[in-house]
Amino acid sequence: MKTLFISDLDGTLLTSKETVSEYSLKNLNAMIDGGGLFFTYATARSLNSAAKACWGLRQNLPVILYNGSLVMEPSTRQVLYNNHFNAGQLAYLEELFTRYGISPLVYSFGKNGRERVSWRTGKESAGMKRYLERRRGDYRLNPIEGREALEGDEIFYFTCIGRKEDLDALHEAVEGSMDMKCIYEQETYQTDYWCEIMPMSTSKGAAARELRKILGAERLVCFGDGINDASLFDAADESYAVANAVESLKAKATGVIGFSEEDAVCKFIRAHLSEYAG
Repeated sequence: MKTLFISDLDGTLLTSKETVSEYSLKNLNAMIDGGGLFFTYATARSLNSAAKACWGLRQNLPVILYNGSLVMEPSTRQVLYNNHFNAGQLAYLEELFTRYGISPLVYSFGKNGRERVSWRTGKESAGMKRYLERRRGDYRLNPIEGREALEGDEIFYFTCIGRKEDLDALHEAVEGSMDMKCIYEQETYQTDYWCEIMPMSTSKGAAARELRKILGAERLVCFGDGINDASLFDAADESYAVANAVESLKAKATGVIGFSEEDAVCKFIRAHLSEYAG
């Protein structure tokens, strides 16, 4: 039986240094190269950010990005699945951003198929400035002066970064809509809150089901720590929460393993891989 293993990154596979530990790199690569391990990740990150955090890890399978908005082949950047907004959703969000005085990061593919991260210059929050500074030199960065610069783009994701009190009303309005949703959490390594907006049909779980079909996997085993991993667990045949996971995710899990800082995902797979062979 072909088993696909999918892990969340931040707080699950990654350490607090936002990297894969040397232990996990060595042992996961050995299992991928010689042990038949079918392993990939599902993350809220972009490919650029995820690849940097997972530097050195074999990434020979498609990966799930932006909380399930995209499934992408990392070596070629070919998009295998893209769940983007429709015109009505975009018009409603534009009205909300104006009403609450929020300038988001806009993730899209331009007419030429190039991925872009756009924002209105002069409207950056402190958290957004930090985000942009950490990605200095990223080819996707696309400062704009007005919304018209994005006409014709396939927009699939918005991220608003700021203080909780500045984002609460936006979050409530989006959650009250019928066809969109937010992932609203404090940033793993900072005090800012992120309000990440996507179509209602977008989820790590939906993307995992698509990837499972693409790869022809018969069984799906997943790992996670956060609220945004709940749909991934729903899609899985088996799901394992790390010890530092939120309690609601632990309650959904097949089992609870060790802490992310202790290489729990790698150690679990290493201890049980032979049980999934066949």
